[in-house]
Formats: sequence, structure tokens, C-alpha cells
Amino acid sequence: MTGNVLAACNVLLAVLQAPPARGTLRLYAVGDINLGRRTARERLIAGDTLYSFRPLLDTLRGADITFGNLESPIAADTSQVDDSGAAFTAPPVAAAALAEAGFDIVSTANNHAWDGGEATLQETMRQLTRAGVLFVGSGFGRDMAEQPVIVRRGAWRVAFFAITRAWNPAPYTFYRHAGANYVAWGDTAWIFPAIRDLKQTGRVDLVVVSVHGGKEFVDTPPKYHQDLLYGLVDAGADLVLAHHPHVLQPVVRYKGKPIVQSLGNFVFLQNDPWTRLSAILRVVVRPDKRMRLSAIPVRVDHQPTLATGAAADSVRRRLGIPLSTSAHP
Repeated sequence: MTGNVLAACNVLLAVLQAPPARGTLRLYAVGDINLGRRTARERLIAGDTLYSFRPLLDTLRGADITFGNLESPIAADTSQVDDSGAAFTAPPVAAAALAEAGFDIVSTANNHAWDGGEATLQETMRQLTRAGVLFVGSGFGRDMAEQPVIVRRGAWRVAFFAITRAWNPAPYTFYRHAGANYVAWGDTAWIFPAIRDLKQTGRVDLVVVSVHGGKEFVDTPPKYHQDLLYGLVDAGADLVLAHHPHVLQPVVRYKGKPIVQSLGNFVFLQNDPWTRLSAILRVVVRPDKRMRLSAIPVRVDHQPTLATGAAADSVRRRLGIPLSTSAHP
């Protein structure tokens, strides 16, 4: 084989072995989804699978990856266990509703994960799996619960972790509770090293961490919670998505990485007017991994709708990022 032919073969081999070029990635995220209360649950039982998502379907389906925090377990048995604190269990069809609405992955690490107890928690994971919706933050054993879930879209490999710092049955003795065998607690002793190890392997392009915690109904997170969110970025997180306060809180950047301190509600109607304004967070990631964030303003209800006018302006002020009404770049 001549030198020219050998060189040409080597070039061809390099081209074949080169990873595919990354395009733009669109990642959308919403806050608390509760399909186990009142109208949202009733419409599911009646067979109106997409009731809670219908006005925003095109937007939710317009992303490459759509994420939400699932606050209601999914199971046929809706009985409440003694230490659950509340019972927001949604009927089994809720898993299909999430899939049809465009949700690719949901966090199941939150203070309502134990509504209905161990059997319901396990059935939730099975129902989501049957429907084709990925879940993160719970598992059949603590090791699984603490593992990242990697979502592939084109040439992108996006790892999701999910943790909770809120736990209704036992907020101060989590590891003594049976739920500790199924749900990922926000313990820095494991989550920080897990993020660092994943980044060092080069197996993923982005690391997204979902965090359930902080203080409810406040405009800014307490310092102990901010310290956790900033620490996740120090460990290597590229995007932090937090929830639990039920209201929007400002998006901040730390070391160039966006931290969404609270995504607020989505399908989770509450009495306080400030809990009724939220957003679909729109994250557009360029091939060089730089992120542009905007918000699609939403009026929260059992069926969220697009917010306009003064309500949309309020969403913009509370988040501190530009508004968008388009599902496309």
C-alpha cells in the first residue's frame, strides 16, 4: 500500500470513528406536577387523559427533552399509609398522560414520594416504565435511586440526578425510615462525589441535578439551601433545577452555570395567588454547551394555560430571565 493510499485510509478511518457533531439541544422543565388531586385526578379517571396538559401540548412536545417534578405517586390503590402525611396518589393512566404530553423524564425524589407507602412507590416506578417515561431519584434499592439517568438525544448525552431534602414521614431521620431504601436523599457525602466521578469519566456532555427542598412560599431560598445548590455546581453540575417552594424564585448563575432556585407549580393548584403563576423553563444549549434560558409564562391550575399581560410580566420579574412564547429557537 502506497503512502498516499495509507494516508487516505487513515483519514477515512478517523472520519468514521469521529463522534457525530452536536446540534442545538432544547431542554424544557416545569415544576410540581400533581395529578392526584381534585379536577386533575377526576378528569384522568373519566378518561380525559390529556386534560391537564392540552393547552400547552405543542410547547411541551416541542422540546428534545421535557422534564418535570412528579409530586403524585401513580398507583391503582390510593389508600394512605399512617406516616405519609398526605395522599396525592394519581390513577395508573397518569403515567400514559405524562408520556402523551411529551414528558421524557420526571423526578420522583420529593416529600410526596411515600404517599401510599412502599407498594405505591414501587408501582409508580413500574407504571412510568410501562408508559415509557424515565424517572430519576427513586429506585428498587438505594443504589438505583442514587444513580444518574442518562438521556440520549442525537449526539447529546444528558445525565440527570434527582435528590430531595424534604420528606413528610421523617424529615430529620430519613435514613431510619423505610423510604431511604427507595428515594435519593440530598446527602452531599454521596451526591457531590457522584457528580465529580461522572464528569471525570467523560461519559456525558451535561449533568442536570433536580433538587426538591428549601422553604415553601418564600421569594428566595434560605442560605443552607443556597449552599447546597451552589455546591452542586462546584461538584460539576451544568444545570440545577430546584422545586418545592411552590412559587417562582430568581434564576441565578454561579461560575457561569444556571441555577433555577424554584420552578414553582405547574399542575398543582393552591390558594395563594403567587402559587398560581409559573413558567415552562426553556433551556437552549448550543453545541459549545453554552446555555440560553427563557421562560414561557404559565397560569397554574389543574389545567395550566399560557399567561399574558401583567401576569406574564410578573413571571419575568420573579425569574429574572427573558420571556418566550415560542416552542422553537
